[in-house]
Amino acid sequence: ASWLRAFAGACSRTATRLPRRGIEEFWKGGIRDPEISAGQKQTNSVSGDPWPAVLLRMKSFDDLHKLWFVLLKEKNFLMAEQHETRQQRIRWRHHGRLKKVKLSMKRILTVLTRREIHQQVIRSKEILAKQEEREALETQRFHMEESIKVLQHKIWRAQQHDSVASNAWKATLEKYEADHSRLLRDLVPLRKDTMQLMAPDWRYSRRYSDLPGSVNWRREWVRGLQDRVWKPVRAP
Repeated sequence: ASWLRAFAGACSRTATRLPRRGIEEFWKGGIRDPEISAGQKQTNSVSGDPWPAVLLRMKSFDDLHKLWFVLLKEKNFLMAEQHETRQQRIRWRHHGRLKKVKLSMKRILTVLTRREIHQQVIRSKEILAKQEEREALETQRFHMEESIKVLQHKIWRAQQHDSVASNAWKATLEKYEADHSRLLRDLVPLRKDTMQLMAPDWRYSRRYSDLPGSVNWRREWVRGLQDRVWKPVRAP
């Protein structure tokens, strides 16, 4: 019995320290809160200007993420007050606060959208430079493979005759094969980076997205890689 009383006392002390975050958050400190005076309600209803885009651009993604949920909580709080005043058929005088909150949330989305567009432009420039480098290396690889095939054919034709030309062809073939292996090693990261355009970014998937609303992906295939290209049949 003693340990049961000690456990109950510890639970009660822990319960008093935990913050209460339930449905009372919708009217705590508002005009319908019975625990505060009318003067305190009037003081709490005073609000400043909405967040300007200049200050929002200076904040990081984590800060904007936190600010978004703070504004979302304030928006739900004000909409709960508005709904209750409509039920009571009394006048609600805080339309300006709700408008400021919505404007701040809209500016956060605008800042995040423009920032992401800027990052996508930088990423596209980097991928374009890698694509140009890859095309140059792929062209060099193709010509080197053709030269290797020609040398292999010459060595096969002259395999019965051990001559100076045959030894020179073999030495050149070894050099070309070493250069070909080096080109393949250099092409591995370039191919991986340039093929990322074919796959969607994980940040825009529905599971990991922090932006409101649904995110729908439409698969877009490269027309040159299709096995069968549909062509309309024209009537004669």
